[in-house]
Amino acid sequence: MFDERSPAGRCESTKAARMTDPVRDLALAYRILGSFKIGVGVLAHLTMRGAGGSTFWTYQLGQSVEEVRTADLVEVDFDLKPVGGQGRVNPSLSIHGKIYSARPDVQAIIHHHGANGVALGAIGASVIPFDQHAARWHEEIALAEVYESPLLHGQSASIADALGSMKALLLKHHGVLITGTCLADAIVSTIELDNVCGAQLKAMAAGEVQAMPTEELADVKQVMGSTIYYEAAWAYYLRRLNRLGLDRGVDDATPAGFDAVDVDLARDYSASVREQ
Repeated sequence: MFDERSPAGRCESTKAARMTDPVRDLALAYRILGSFKIGVGVLAHLTMRGAGGSTFWTYQLGQSVEEVRTADLVEVDFDLKPVGGQGRVNPSLSIHGKIYSARPDVQAIIHHHGANGVALGAIGASVIPFDQHAARWHEEIALAEVYESPLLHGQSASIADALGSMKALLLKHHGVLITGTCLADAIVSTIELDNVCGAQLKAMAAGEVQAMPTEELADVKQVMGSTIYYEAAWAYYLRRLNRLGLDRGVDDATPAGFDAVDVDLARDYSASVREQ
């Protein structure tokens, strides 16, 4: 559970997760996603609510998750205006602002277009609780039937409405959106949901997917959705990232990753969307 007295993105118990610097942890979280090939490219979103509650941290338009450094991160308000500095912000993040505003319990949000989630949503299916990892999502994931550009008027609010009180949302014809009570929860949940969608697609290709007995679901959800589980998984992901050498350069002071981006165009694009 998120503790409002703690820095943003941190769980109530953080010893196992070693979350001592929330902004640096966010940069590492991007790289963890990249190490699992989730969000690779320039269209995925990962954000973390700021310490004051009315802002959030994000990376900048034009980067892929595996490139992010702490110095690349920017804090913005819910209208995507940078706080205390400049930043090239993806205008689609207006979705995140609407969700943070509507859901005080949400401390981190991830949106990506991975093949597993897209494929499951494309056939109008949702997650079946066929094993312990899938059971964790029982009654916690919704399917949004209609997805239009988040730049269209009102679309961000409609996505927040479709999410409601759920933990995650399958966006038909588009992708997946996952929330977390803290950064560790969001990262672990995202990786696990991607695996679950992939496993279900394989099972559906082989035959009819059999759900677990209903009476077992509550106990399984209690374990798989527990703080001790996702903190242990987060700590493992950090160790794995280090072993793979994918945390190198995360503390470099100079932001990088914009060589292919027309900075002025990106800035004008973000500003024009905010004005609509």
